[in-house]
Amino acid sequence: MKLSRKASTRAPHLPSDEEFASFEKDLKQTADDFLLLRDRFFAIRRAKAKYEKLTTSDLSSLPAEDLAHMQDRIEALKVTLESHLLSWRQMQEPFWQVVRFVGLGIVIGWFLHLWLGDLVG
Repeated sequence: MKLSRKASTRAPHLPSDEEFASFEKDLKQTADDFLLLRDRFFAIRRAKAKYEKLTTSDLSSLPAEDLAHMQDRIEALKVTLESHLLSWRQMQEPFWQVVRFVGLGIVIGWFLHLWLGDLVG
């Protein structure tokens, strides 16, 4: 027994040139973001390796000025590591989410306070 499929009269949806252009733009942006993230990852890795090397070396035999210079470099590496680990770009979306929902909560609370005040009073 042979099963026949009904031929679909609807033509398949083909993306328009604008949709292709939009997708290509988004794909390029994603690739650029990935490259920035990769570069940032390797910079963090290098800074961490330098930091570990400097903190594990025997510093007791160094002259005081070299020791002070090394401590300054360690502090600079700490700042570099911390600034790479936490950037505004990463915190931007959560920050605005908090602002949005706290603001919405305040407006809803204010509305409920007025509404319940009218019901009770």
